[in-house]
Amino acid sequence: SARDVNEVVLCVKDLNSPSFHPSMVYHWVTDSFERKDTERDLLAKLLIDLVKSHDGTLSQPQLIKGLESVLSTLEDFVTDAPRAPEYLGRIFAKAITEHVASLKEIGLLIRDGGEESSSRLQFGLAADILGSTLEVIQTEKGDAFLNEIQTSSNLQLKTFRPPEPIKSRKLEKFL
Repeated sequence: SARDVNEVVLCVKDLNSPSFHPSMVYHWVTDSFERKDTERDLLAKLLIDLVKSHDGTLSQPQLIKGLESVLSTLEDFVTDAPRAPEYLGRIFAKAITEHVASLKEIGLLIRDGGEESSSRLQFGLAADILGSTLEVIQTEKGDAFLNEIQTSSNLQLKTFRPPEPIKSRKLEKFL
């Protein structure tokens, strides 16, 4: 259960297979696309807790590698879970607001990470993911925090725009 962090830590440690951790992240996140918001929020919290504490049960690079795998196959999930980019954006926002990853790291991951990164840009998925991420950060932390991390990231939001005629309503409000 994602509610009992200590139980999850014990299970992950019992596996004794750090090389499996990125795959574990991938499976947990993609499974969450078909769950309720509460469960997705618990998963985001769990992932952050696993990275931030518990003797490095999950390292930041393992988390990023797992999320990169999710990005590589996101196009496949969007058919069955059209809001998957939004859900992934919420997980990314949690990683940023909890200082597990910077906006720049997440932005570069969204734009360039994994396979199929060019189609992610071309079809507007990258813009939707980033827009959702920024939207959650703005809602949870406010405009001042969002402006501060945007400025310090030097991330050029316009580079996430899909080609015309596709538009991303989520990203456009931040441009």
